[in-house]
Parts: sequence; C-alpha cells; structure tokens
Amino acid sequence: MRKRLVVIAIMIHSVMYSYAQDSLNMIEILDIEQDIVTLEKKITSLIKKEPKIAHIEGLRQFHLFWTAIKEDSLKKEDYLNHSFLYKLIHPGYYDLGSNFLFIRKKEYLRSQTYITDSTGTLVGTSDATLVSAYSVFNPSSVRLAKMFFNKELDYVFYIGGRLGNYIGIKGNNLYALENTKDGLKIYPWKEFIERCYEQEGCFDKWIYQRKNVK
Repeated sequence: MRKRLVVIAIMIHSVMYSYAQDSLNMIEILDIEQDIVTLEKKITSLIKKEPKIAHIEGLRQFHLFWTAIKEDSLKKEDYLNHSFLYKLIHPGYYDLGSNFLFIRKKEYLRSQTYITDSTGTLVGTSDATLVSAYSVFNPSSVRLAKMFFNKELDYVFYIGGRLGNYIGIKGNNLYALENTKDGLKIYPWKEFIERCYEQEGCFDKWIYQRKNVK
C-alpha cells in the first residue's frame, strides 16, 4: 500500500469558527479541534521561555500539520472534485513528557507552527518541542504567514516532494503554490491538475511517497 505524505497548514484563530457554508472545514475533516487547543497551550508555554519574542504582544499561531493520504485509488477526478481531501489520515503526534516514571507523557500534533506578531510579521516557528526565533526567515514562509494573517488563505498543504511546493485552500477553492526564484507563484487548481497530468513526473515534484507512514 502506498501513501502520500502531506503537511497541512491550518489558520486557527480567524477561521475555526467562521466558515461559510461552502467552505472546506479541514479541522472537522481531520477531527483535531481539541488537539489544536492542546498544541497551542504547549507552544504558548514555550514562547514564554523564548526571550526574543516572549515580550511581543498580539502573537498568533498558524499550524502546519503532518498527515498522510492514501494513494491506492486516487484518480484525476479525485483531485479535481477535492475528494482526495477526505482521504487524509489523522495526523501523527510527538510523544513528549517527563523522565519521571509515574508522570504520564503527553501527545502533541506533529506540526510546524508559524508565529506572527500583531501585524502579521513572522517572528518565530515551533514544532511543539521548541520555539525558534530568527532575524531572517525564508521569504516563502514570510509571505505564507502574511497571507494567513490577511485571510487570503485558510489552509496550506506542504507536500514533501520538492521543498516550496504547496496546495492552498481559500473557502472551497484550491490553488497550487510554488516557491520559485522569482517568488511564490499561485496557479488555479484545475489548471494545475490538467497540466500535471500532461507532464510526466509532475506529481513526483509535489508528492513525497513512502510505503509506511506511522
């Protein structure tokens, strides 16, 4: 059985409780609402320990989750009608906790989290194990964080094929996003799928395949 490894980014604060009727609700599809609450509490505690950003007011978190999608029967139509989204497997977890024998370890969603200030500027990242605050970030990450903040995108999948290739979701519309030397390019989803099925090896650049995804 082959599976595809996907990362999904979910805009939490502004999107979770404000879906239009025709919007794709990835939190509901993945059934991870409570997991997100737990993850955000953990990252908030880590932020308080990071002196570079702990003092900044109005911090927001945007999460990129590791998950997998079954590939056995996926066809072109599954991508065009978005049904492949409903074949996502529940995200994995980090098993973190104490070294003490009788203290239970806690599980946190595997993620990369963008941390922005009150203007949408990317100031840090986290994966539930630590917070990294750099002076310079990848331009693609900076723009994606800003797009989340400005509600231009609700979700983004990072597909572990070629670094910088993404799938973006806004409402019920999908887009292909590609990080190029000229910046982040955005393509209409149908146009991208049609082109990808015409070009040999196209999906290999966007999808990382491995036989066993835990």
